[in-house]
Amino acid sequence: MIVDDHPLLRSGLASAMASAGFEVIAEASSKSEALAILNNLTPDFCVIDLNLGDGTGIEVIKTMMNTKKEIKYVVLTMNDEQSQLDLARDCGASAYVLKSAPIDELIAVLSGLAAGIKKFKLVGKINPQNKVKDFQLTAKEMQVLQLLGSGATASVMGRQLFLTEATVKTHLAAIYRKLSASNRAQAISIAIKNKLITD
Repeated sequence: MIVDDHPLLRSGLASAMASAGFEVIAEASSKSEALAILNNLTPDFCVIDLNLGDGTGIEVIKTMMNTKKEIKYVVLTMNDEQSQLDLARDCGASAYVLKSAPIDELIAVLSGLAAGIKKFKLVGKINPQNKVKDFQLTAKEMQVLQLLGSGATASVMGRQLFLTEATVKTHLAAIYRKLSASNRAQAISIAIKNKLITD
């Protein structure tokens, strides 16, 4: 089973897995959808992202580990924080794979699990704990991020920074992409954690 909120990524994963001999029996784009499916299906593996819009992959794993411990969860994410890796491992995930890794490495992880390997597997480079990452935000994006943290709307940001609302939204899209955030709340949380803004 594949759980990710990006349809193109799910499609690509399904194709790669099928080519490697794995059968994808279900896909989900949100926490609620994943839980509904997993209550009725028991896949051997569940490849799951951390950020699902209405919740997290960690919450899905924690919930299902109470009733279906036999499912092996492989977290596939852009999040390279040590804290998230630790959470995934502690709640029962079998592997933590960064999306920057080649698809062949994800397939290798699944093949290893299918062969009975039980040791937790990390694929990719984790950012050392407490190290502030360089997100390469521009000066203007930093200004927008500061206002985002204060709760300002796009129109308010535009007035304060003398930008059109469309330009502000372009900056916001770039900020979300660079922070690997899918919404305002996640962007603010990541920014605070990495000392880009203060809470």
